[in-house]
Amino acid sequence: MKKLSLIALCVLPILGCETTVDQNAHQSQLNAVDESVLIVDKNAEDNGLDKVLTIDHSRLAGQANEYLAPSRVDFYTDDKLNTQLLKDSLQVGLDLPFRVLNYVENGEQKVIYTDAQFIQKRHGIMDNEALEQYAEKTASLTNGLDNIAPVQSEGLTKNYGIETLVSEYDFETTLNNIKRDVLAQGDTVWFMNWDFKDRAEAIGESLPNATLLVFGGPAPGAKAMTDFPSIGLDAFGQKVLVTEENGQVTVAYNNIVDMSELHYQDNAISHKVINFRLGKTLGGAVEK
Repeated sequence: MKKLSLIALCVLPILGCETTVDQNAHQSQLNAVDESVLIVDKNAEDNGLDKVLTIDHSRLAGQANEYLAPSRVDFYTDDKLNTQLLKDSLQVGLDLPFRVLNYVENGEQKVIYTDAQFIQKRHGIMDNEALEQYAEKTASLTNGLDNIAPVQSEGLTKNYGIETLVSEYDFETTLNNIKRDVLAQGDTVWFMNWDFKDRAEAIGESLPNATLLVFGGPAPGAKAMTDFPSIGLDAFGQKVLVTEENGQVTVAYNNIVDMSELHYQDNAISHKVINFRLGKTLGGAVEK
C-alpha cells in the first residue's frame, strides 16, 4: 500500500490535488511536537550540548503548499566527542552531530534518534570510551520524552546505505560546486555547512578536512516522508559529508531507499526518484 500511495504522491505536481486537513488537530499536534523539542533543548543545555540547527519539516512543507504531519529534527553538538569519534572514522560525520526527530505518525507522537549501536555498526567505531559517552549523551538528550526509540540497528552492517563518490576537484571547490548545483535546482533549502575540522581546531584538536552539508527540498521531502515520516532523521534534510584524506576528496551521502528499508522495511518510487536526482547532482558537481 505504501508503494501505491507514494506513486500517487509523485504525480501530485502534475495532477494537483486537494487535501482536507483538520487545522485545529494539526495545530495541536504541532504544539505538542514543539513542546517535546523544548524538553530536548533543556536536556541539551543541562548537558553542555549546543543546539546548531532545526529543520521543521511540516512547516517548511506548508510553505511549499504541501501537507505533512508535524515533524522536526533538531541537531545538537558536543565538539569534543565529535572529534574523538571522527578520529576513529571520518565517515561517522555522516551521522553527527546528535539528531533527535520529534514527529507524528498515524496520529501518534513519537521520538527517534541514532544510538551508539548504530554508529558503532555502521562506521566500525572501535573507541569504546567514545561510544559510552555517545550513549550517555543520547540518553540524556531524550530524557523525559515518551514513545522513544532508536533507529533499528539489528543486522546493520558496516557502511550500510552509504554512497561514495571521489571528487576530481580540490576540497573547497567540491564544497562550492555541490552548493551551486544543489541550489540551482530552485526547490531546495540550504541549511548548513558544518565544518568538523574548524570545530576541532577551536578546542585545540586537529582533524583532516571534513564538512557536513545539509540541505533539502520541502516539497519533494514532504511527499517522500508522508508514509515514511521517521526517515526525516536520516534523509531530510539530506546530509552530504565531504572529506579529504591523503589528497583524495570523497563525497559520502545516504541512500534514501536503503534508509527507508532500514526504518520501514519498505520504500517508495519517490525515494528512488530523489536518490537518482541526488546522485546525478552530486556526480555532476565532482566530475570535470
